[in-house]
Amino acid sequence: MKYLALIIMCFLSASIISLIGVFILLSLNLIGNADSDFRNLPYGIAIGVNFCLGLGTFPVFLNLNDRVRSNQMWSALSFFFLPIVFVFFTLLAMWDQPWPGILFCMPYLVILVVLFLRYRKRIKADNSRI
Repeated sequence: MKYLALIIMCFLSASIISLIGVFILLSLNLIGNADSDFRNLPYGIAIGVNFCLGLGTFPVFLNLNDRVRSNQMWSALSFFFLPIVFVFFTLLAMWDQPWPGILFCMPYLVILVVLFLRYRKRIKADNSRI
């Protein structure tokens, strides 16, 4: 249950940060300044990118296996491999302007790094008690 809570917390907090960023950029007329039906499209893109990153974090459930949880490299791969592959493909898709893709992905990755470090610290503390 703690892994599902990790994914949901990471998705929700990254989505809120991304939406605040999109709101600020739209308020400053840096993006979406054309008068069309697609003015609010960056909000949907921000949620969609975070949703795809959240789906890519589902291998974190591999940490239920003792072998994966005890090995720091396998644990890190279960947290980060698919989200980093998704970010790489997003950057390839936006090769002419990669910064929007980076800005949409960074909040999720930063929060995932923080949660991974907290997770590893807790695993280390649990192993030292034994």
